[in-house]
Amino acid sequence: MEHLQDKLIAHNLVKLGIYMDINCNQTSEVLLMANGERLFIERYHWLIYDQNFNLRQVHQRFAEAQLYLGTELTYVRPSTNPNSFILYDLYNKGKHVGGKLNITIDQQIDCNEQQCYVNRYLSDLHKRSRIQQRKFLTGLTLRINAVLTSMPIDTPETEIKNFLSRDDDIYRDSFARLGYQTHEVLKEILDCNFSYIFRDRWSDSELSGGLIGDMRNETVDLSATGFLFSSGRTKYFKLVTWFSSFRSMCMFLNPKSAAGELRLLEFLQPFSRTVWFMFGSMLLASGFLLWLTFSLERKLNHVNIRPSLLTSCLLSFGAACIQGAWLLPRSTGGRMVFYALMLTCFLLYNYYTSIVVSTLLGEAPKSNIRTIQQLADSSLEVSIEPKIYTKVYIETSSYPDVRSLYLNKVVNSKRDPKRIWLPSEEGVLMVRDKPGFVYIAEAASSYIYVRKHYLPHEICELNEILLRDETNAYTMMLKTSSFVELMKLSQLRTLETGIHFKHFHYWVQNKLHCYHSNRNVVVGLDSAGPLFLLLICGYIMCLLVFGLEILWHRRQQRAVRH
Repeated sequence: MEHLQDKLIAHNLVKLGIYMDINCNQTSEVLLMANGERLFIERYHWLIYDQNFNLRQVHQRFAEAQLYLGTELTYVRPSTNPNSFILYDLYNKGKHVGGKLNITIDQQIDCNEQQCYVNRYLSDLHKRSRIQQRKFLTGLTLRINAVLTSMPIDTPETEIKNFLSRDDDIYRDSFARLGYQTHEVLKEILDCNFSYIFRDRWSDSELSGGLIGDMRNETVDLSATGFLFSSGRTKYFKLVTWFSSFRSMCMFLNPKSAAGELRLLEFLQPFSRTVWFMFGSMLLASGFLLWLTFSLERKLNHVNIRPSLLTSCLLSFGAACIQGAWLLPRSTGGRMVFYALMLTCFLLYNYYTSIVVSTLLGEAPKSNIRTIQQLADSSLEVSIEPKIYTKVYIETSSYPDVRSLYLNKVVNSKRDPKRIWLPSEEGVLMVRDKPGFVYIAEAASSYIYVRKHYLPHEICELNEILLRDETNAYTMMLKTSSFVELMKLSQLRTLETGIHFKHFHYWVQNKLHCYHSNRNVVVGLDSAGPLFLLLICGYIMCLLVFGLEILWHRRQQRAVRH
């Protein structure tokens, strides 16, 4: 018996066929061992032969056996004709949930010395696969759990189910209500009932506690709420179908001071430093050439005025500013040089002004804070949505940047904890009314309020930093569950028919639309302020130069007197 047990369990075959005579003396021991080791699963095909055709004995042997939905067990008895046999299909859709032994006649086969062949079919089992034959769980009650975060889990079940089936307040428990309503459709497909267990969290660790703990210890058959897939869970769980996207982010508007800093260089950004240097060098060279031209014309008696080098550079700078010139060369060559200078400056000026205007009227500048670590090191005020999955992730994450964010903005913060953990609506309104305030939340619960309270151009101005990589949540089941294949096919049906996506798009808002056409652009002093600052600096420089000229002139007068 021990040798047989090792052969049955410690094998690497995809499927193993087992032949057993029900009238054998050790039948009871073999079946007891098969029940204990869960050998009535898809990896084994049992062929049970009964020479005496004792259905009472069959019921006695298999009524309490751990048969499953995917069990492949064929019962064979002799027919009235010699070398002819009748085959029956035995299975139980779920003994642990109240299922009963099912014995269905299948076909009659005839055998000779070379082969066996089908004589006739005695039912329509051959027209369907085993899963199709057993896809309805009529009369059974499956155990199912779900995560509930917006109300206590000890709330009466009727009140909880009434809340989960409603369509209002879609920001409350979006994932739980999505799962509940899609599984109500699944219940209709399977023609069964569900017995719910509600939990307040997914897990206490990667593989224990909460919803995942129920599935690990087989307290439930499936979960109505999807959860994230990880490498540690692959050993025990199997992906069934896609459930939902999951997106946690930090949202904020640019602080006023930051906005001013971002716009400070807008009037210098159209050109790089190299272009500005080359342009300035060209103006100096043009001023020097103009001075030489005027000097040459005076020697040739074309003009009586000889401007200084500074005046010639000023004429060149006036051309760059499209201000014209009060003094022009009289020679054809000199004027052609001046025309070339004016044309070059005109082209540069038009390019410059078009870039500046498009920048001022374009999309609002985004913050230079692009990572979680930069946010953790910044002076921005941060609040967090008190959802269990967001809170647990921030408090327990091993990523250095998230850990730094938690320590700097929560643990070492001197703010009132009530101001750190803010409800979704209050946090979203704070982001709108207090630029530079950062709110960390899940998209499904926060985007509802963004659409409700924000104007279109305010949505376009939102900065977002992903708290963690955007990922997907899946419905999963234990690999050892007999319902895996049936649930996969049934849930794929809800995906293919669009039922699941209909509920998903209603309950999970994971994308904001920025409509630039509805955006009213106002260019005020906060945008043009740096330009006036540059103008004031220019006036100051002119006054300094004017003062130096006065001092120089007085010095020359004193020298003449002496």
